[in-house]
Amino acid sequence: MRQRAEVTPKPERIKAVTEFLQSGKTMVAWSKERQINRFTLHNWVEEYRQETEPAERSCGWMEFSVNTAALDIVPIEDMAVKPTAASYTPIRISIGNIGIEVTTGFDETALAAVIKAVR
Repeated sequence: MRQRAEVTPKPERIKAVTEFLQSGKTMVAWSKERQINRFTLHNWVEEYRQETEPAERSCGWMEFSVNTAALDIVPIEDMAVKPTAASYTPIRISIGNIGIEVTTGFDETALAAVIKAVR
């Protein structure tokens, strides 16, 4: 039977998570470099987010213009979606330390422009 590893002290976990989030690397790459199990890192990140993000997320707005002709966007065909409680569950997209939440009915062109701007 495997023995459990020692619990990493909370200040060390917080330091590791902030370094990871600022690195812009994937969990796999970062954890491999630091020789930390990627699932352990994932758990630390989730714990950190639960403690640091407010229960109700506030929404900030950024104004930008989009030149759709310059983007290589292939729109997803419109699908007849009837709103349900489940359809309002957001999908979270993380790019580095930036998080984007998308719900049913989002504008694909605007999302592509936001992702391009974030990168």
